[in-house]
Amino acid sequence: MDRIARLLCHVDLSAPGIEVAPYFNPAIAKRDGHPVLTLDVFGADALRDQAAKNPNIPPERISEIEEVDIVADASSIGEAITRIGRAGQFGYIVSSHNFEHLPDPIRFLQGCSVALAPGGVVSMAVPDGRACFDHFRMPTRLGDWLSAHHRQLDQPAPETIFDFRTNSANFYRDGTASPGCDIRTDDPSGFLPKNDLRAAYAEYLARLAAPAEYKDAHCTVTFGAALENMIADLRFLGLIDLEVIEITETVGLEFFVHLRKPIVASVLEDSVFYAAREQRQRRIAGSLGSAGFGRHGWQRGTPDTPRVSLADAVKAALFDMVPAETRKQVRDIRAWNKSRKTPGKS
Repeated sequence: MDRIARLLCHVDLSAPGIEVAPYFNPAIAKRDGHPVLTLDVFGADALRDQAAKNPNIPPERISEIEEVDIVADASSIGEAITRIGRAGQFGYIVSSHNFEHLPDPIRFLQGCSVALAPGGVVSMAVPDGRACFDHFRMPTRLGDWLSAHHRQLDQPAPETIFDFRTNSANFYRDGTASPGCDIRTDDPSGFLPKNDLRAAYAEYLARLAAPAEYKDAHCTVTFGAALENMIADLRFLGLIDLEVIEITETVGLEFFVHLRKPIVASVLEDSVFYAAREQRQRRIAGSLGSAGFGRHGWQRGTPDTPRVSLADAVKAALFDMVPAETRKQVRDIRAWNKSRKTPGKS
């Protein structure tokens, strides 16, 4: 299954929908006949001008930038949809690598509920902070989201920009830098920090002293288990009504989040909620840092200790259970067999 299929696997494309900030790479294109609206903070002409100045965007892709139907930032999606008289009319909202940029994710999730019809879904591709240039940053906590929401932040806080600058990294593979890696196969020691501490602190002080222009940053650093727990907590607290359909394992450097606006509201007993929350917290604790790399702990390794297969790991564990004298005899037999098969040796 490719990434677009993963992103859209719970989406009914026949229903009216919204795609958030697709730029030149829409997952659901209007030109293909889908009843989808595009939401972006810039209009189409401005987006095309930006793309034309970006050497990393092939000129032929500029024509793929579709007209923007709703000019607004994603955090204000609820208000924007209400203004055009279409609250509660959409079957889906799709977002790819936009959610992590939002200064107030709670407001965005609340706005999605305003836009969606009961049963409608939010489907998002989100970078795993462990596998992208956020590798050295600490995961975002629910308290960070609550602070941004209740302070009504509409741009990244000075502290967020400072953290973003001072802990950003590149992943190096064969000497070539990239913004991330494949969490399933790559060695996390390939991440190297950019080291920008003094300049970042000077910028931080300047932003504290006086308002400054908007500066983009990843405001949320997370991975599947951590994000699932924050969404469940927000729902339990009554701050959002969206329920989790599925949050996938990380594929490459991203994972996929699928939420639903419930048709009928449900309430969990406290004891049931906290029992499930404890399991989520244990998953988070076991997934932090480089522990998330490799599909299983026995597959992880270091440059000096290569990864091993499950079969070899089981054999080694069973061999360790054999009495020491027997292990010595087995090693002697293996050594004799090896020498016997080597040309020129007997």
